[in-house]
Amino acid sequence: MNASTSEPPSILLVDDEPEILHSLKGLLRREFTLHTAETGQQALQILRQVSIQVIMTDQRMPQMTGAQLLGQARAISPDTIRILFTGYADIKAVVDAVNEGQVYRYLTKPWDPDELVEILTSATLEHQRRKQLQAILQTARGLCERMLQSDLVGGVQDEVTKLNDQIQQINEV
Repeated sequence: MNASTSEPPSILLVDDEPEILHSLKGLLRREFTLHTAETGQQALQILRQVSIQVIMTDQRMPQMTGAQLLGQARAISPDTIRILFTGYADIKAVVDAVNEGQVYRYLTKPWDPDELVEILTSATLEHQRRKQLQAILQTARGLCERMLQSDLVGGVQDEVTKLNDQIQQINEV
C-alpha cells in the first residue's frame, strides 16, 4: 500500500497475450490497482489518463516492442518505474530497454510468483522514494531562491530542520 494514501499502488501490465494478462491479474489483484493493455498504443493511452507508478511490459509484441513502449512511456510519465519482461533470452532487448526506456528491472518468463510480487512492491517503494526526493529538491530550490532574494537569514534554520525531517522519512522507507 502507498504510505501517503489508502490506495494500493497502481500498476500497468502490458502483454499482447490475454492469457498472460489474466494470469498476472489473478496473481497481483490483491496487492495492487491493476490496469492492463494488449498493445503499446493502449498502454500509452492509459499512461496519459491515469497516474501509474509502475509499468511492466512484455518485450515481444506486434507494432511496438516493450523497449520502444518504455521509451515512449518515459516521455509521457518520467516518474513511472519501468519493468520489461520476456520469454526469450534476447540481449538486444535488454540493451534497447536500458538505452531507450531506462528500465528498473528486466525479468524473464516464466516468473516466480513470489519474486514478481516482491519486485513490484520494491518498484512501488522506489517510485515513492523518488517522489519524496523530488519534493525535497523542490523545497531546497525554493529555499535557495528565497535566500537569494533576501538578505534575511531568519527562518532558514526552520527550513533546514524541515528538510532534515523529510530526509529522515525517506531513509526510513
